[in-house]
Amino acid sequence: MPRVPAPLAAAASAAVATCLTERLRRRRTRQVIADARARIAAALASVPTAEQAREDAAVALLLDRPEPGWLEGATPVTDGVHARLQPGDAAAVLERMESFEAELHASAEEPARRRLVLNFAAAYGVAPVLERSGLLGAMPPEDVHAMARGSVAAGGDFFTADLIFDALEHAGMAVGEGATLLDFGASSGRVLRAIAAGRPDLECLGCDPNAGTIAWAAEHLPMARFFVSPQRPPLALADASVQIAVAVSIWSHFAEEPAVAWLAELHRVLAPGGALVLTTQAFDSLSTLLRRGHVSPGTATAAAAAMVEGRHHFVDVFGPEGDWGVKDAGWGDAYFTLEWLLGRTGDDWAVRLNWPGALDQAQDVVVLERR
Repeated sequence: MPRVPAPLAAAASAAVATCLTERLRRRRTRQVIADARARIAAALASVPTAEQAREDAAVALLLDRPEPGWLEGATPVTDGVHARLQPGDAAAVLERMESFEAELHASAEEPARRRLVLNFAAAYGVAPVLERSGLLGAMPPEDVHAMARGSVAAGGDFFTADLIFDALEHAGMAVGEGATLLDFGASSGRVLRAIAAGRPDLECLGCDPNAGTIAWAAEHLPMARFFVSPQRPPLALADASVQIAVAVSIWSHFAEEPAVAWLAELHRVLAPGGALVLTTQAFDSLSTLLRRGHVSPGTATAAAAAMVEGRHHFVDVFGPEGDWGVKDAGWGDAYFTLEWLLGRTGDDWAVRLNWPGALDQAQDVVVLERR
């Protein structure tokens, strides 16, 4: 094998070394560039987009709002029931309580204790108390819509009933003797049965599009007259035939068109000077729902932006299955200001009261006077 001259071998070796060094340099350069790109991508990913920054700012502002306090006002409906009880009736109910109810009653403050006595009297069927109070123990079965179940819900929702009548009193619109009261969206009568027990002088009407709940209420709650309402107006009621209408957590679900249409229909059935008590979702609702994890930051931001711009915001949360079988494209979750609603009704209504977050720290309680 011929020998390669030393100078040529050295040159070849140097060329190979130079080639390897260049390849290694290029590889290191590519790695440096890749590492730099990765660091830049990570840095950019940590920088919020304009949309994310807007959402973060909106959520921070909503969470910074003072939390609505629990409103514990007068108890006119509860008082009306207790006025018919006799000494020893409350003790008779306490004797029937099981450990859970007894502990709950002992830890509660007034007036919650007085309400619980009524609930537990209905739950345990304490006959003398039921006879004197007008309470009934019947409760909807599981396949009938009800906002609450169990012994603390038996007999009716006295907290909400008290809140409604307290709001009317503060609005200067006390409910007169023998007035006709309509519970618009009564479901299975949880609030209306409490109102009827506390004010047996009233003519109580309840309507709801859920035919199953109305059928149950009509059969088991004779203190009121129940009827199925349509998905869109009109109601089967004469003009100016109602003095008081209440709608708890109803306008908080209406899309824009039914919200306006049903307000006009309630104006028709209410007598001039009559009152509409309704609850709505606005800024305080968003703050509370965010804290409780019941609404997403995206939904809260979109709803807040809509209200700031004077618009209505609607979210279809029930989908094709509907709400307990009631299917309506105009029924979901709704957020709007009172200014938005009244801006579409001309001078039909006067605002007599607005309690932000008064219902469960989440919904505003509004009293409107029908002009």
